[in-house]
Amino acid sequence: MILSWADAELREGEPAYNVVIHEFAHKLDMLNGDANGCPPLHAGMDRRDWSGAFGSAYEDFRGRVERRDASRIDPYAAENPAEFFAVLSEAFFETPGAVLAEYPGVYRQLAAFYRQDPAGRMGHGTIRAAAQ
Repeated sequence: MILSWADAELREGEPAYNVVIHEFAHKLDMLNGDANGCPPLHAGMDRRDWSGAFGSAYEDFRGRVERRDASRIDPYAAENPAEFFAVLSEAFFETPGAVLAEYPGVYRQLAAFYRQDPAGRMGHGTIRAAAQ
């Protein structure tokens, strides 16, 4: 993967914007074929749980973007499921409290996939809060 340094440093004024995380999420997504928002999951993760959490969140988010509802998640995530995964991966690491608050089921799946809890580390809640 080749990234331009200028793009890597660019924040576009958005706290969740991180082109490095975004592009690596696409590479992870493509490990099992085309980027489609469903990367190969770790042993013990359930594809139905992943698909259910991401599918319903993506449809909800698309509606929110169409209605111009407020969100701390970049509207670019509404483009397609692959972009939803990449943008939510950015937000998971950069503004995890937003993902936890808006899509707790997706937060749980990303925490299992990336094997960490950035919201808990940053004092924005825990994965247990996402279970509710």
